[in-house]
Amino acid sequence: MSDLFSNHAIFSKVLIHRKLPVLKTYEFDFFRCVEVGDWVYGSTVSELHDGNLRFNNDKDRNRHSKLFPDEKISYWAESKATAVAEIKKHGSCKNYITFHAYDDASSTIPILDTEDMLVIIDGIKLGFNKILDKINRDERLTNEEENLVDLIRREEPDCLAYKSEANRNGTNFLFFERGFRKLSLKEVKLYMGEKPNKNSKTIVCAGTSDYTPYINNYGKYFLPITKVKVDETFKLTEKYKEYSINYKKNLSKLR
Repeated sequence: MSDLFSNHAIFSKVLIHRKLPVLKTYEFDFFRCVEVGDWVYGSTVSELHDGNLRFNNDKDRNRHSKLFPDEKISYWAESKATAVAEIKKHGSCKNYITFHAYDDASSTIPILDTEDMLVIIDGIKLGFNKILDKINRDERLTNEEENLVDLIRREEPDCLAYKSEANRNGTNFLFFERGFRKLSLKEVKLYMGEKPNKNSKTIVCAGTSDYTPYINNYGKYFLPITKVKVDETFKLTEKYKEYSINYKKNLSKLR
């Protein structure tokens, strides 16, 4: 376990900003849970993952939309326990889907076009939760706090780490689009906890400790009663082409 965050590999290289708690590093695991709805069924894993990035605007009326308007964002946590706690806090039932992601650059065989390390602002050290609390209470930010938010925007980080309110020992990560595009999936698990048998089904997209990708599995999808099928048309998509090209290119480097 790393001294930085519990979901960070201990031996990974870390570059630290001279003045701000800005880290440039790799080898992370991230978790996101979402309550199951009809939208889950029939959509490929690739499509489900793309749906984790949403446009942030004032209509959302949440604290992040006020701080970072007109940004595409995605919420993740350092562990499944924290991710589950977050959706329970918002009234989710026990039927949920769990996304387990990692930064693609840390894989032995990356499948994305970018090989850049993650740029993370440690909002915990900045006291960012105090700003979120004030936004929740509709309190005006001080000039110093507004300057801090502006500074975060100017740094253009991949994500911002802050304390979880649902799990006091947990950490949340607010991903901006540039950071989200650096994430690949290890697995996606459908869990029907409200059902008597508590059925579950997992689609694995990367295996082994080196996160070797199984790009064909991004074309799999869930059906009701926790079944899995393959959408063969996924191999015709631009996403599959990108994964395949980068997979072959990076695989050749190992030979």
